[in-house]
Amino acid sequence: MTNDNDTFKFDSASHPQNAISLVYDLEGFSNFFNQPDVQEYIPAFLNVISDAISTCLFGGTAYWQDNAKYPPLSSTPIHEKFMGDGGLYIFTPDGLSDFREGFPVALCNRLYILRRNFSHVVQRCTEMVPVFAIPRNIRFGLARGSVYELASKHGDDSEFIGFCINLSSRLQSYCPDLGFIVSARLKIPADKLADSGYKKVIATRIKGFPKELVFVDTDEYTRLSEEVRSSLFEEFDEYTGA
Repeated sequence: MTNDNDTFKFDSASHPQNAISLVYDLEGFSNFFNQPDVQEYIPAFLNVISDAISTCLFGGTAYWQDNAKYPPLSSTPIHEKFMGDGGLYIFTPDGLSDFREGFPVALCNRLYILRRNFSHVVQRCTEMVPVFAIPRNIRFGLARGSVYELASKHGDDSEFIGFCINLSSRLQSYCPDLGFIVSARLKIPADKLADSGYKKVIATRIKGFPKELVFVDTDEYTRLSEEVRSSLFEEFDEYTGA
């Protein structure tokens, strides 16, 4: 006997795939959404955000970075999902055993620069969205691990589940004053870490996860209050591993 209400095929879960998960969230989107006549300007706003994210992932002109020309990354998402106030992207190594050297660093750097210069994106939004209370900050979380694909029973769409998806979602909301937190599971080399201005610390209170090594921006981390740093993070010593 079959259940026609089943969402996924019983025998279609894939073998685990090595993946990087990216989750972003627009801070303050709920207040923005609750304004009158939201249908008049939500699509225009989201199109500007989507275009900026797509430039980081697929290449194009980054107007928020002095019109820098971004070539396409060496890996492109196999899955994209809009989640109301943000989005999920999943990358796999395009048939290779691992991601090409430099891909995690390039991905992180582009997204971090977008976050640091998000005011330029907001300015472009205000040219077509006639309200003041639009989201003015974007948060990113990235993690790496195995994902599993679940094929839909009623169509061609698939969903993905996996440790790294959950972790990247937790990271983007972990410390709003940072807003850009990357799991050390991305395997960014130590020399690239210093060149890019990131610092490795231990996140100690991620819901549902043990202590997690993460990369944060050194300058933003330094500006956190002592109370926030001590409640959410511990310092990490590269030489002792503690």
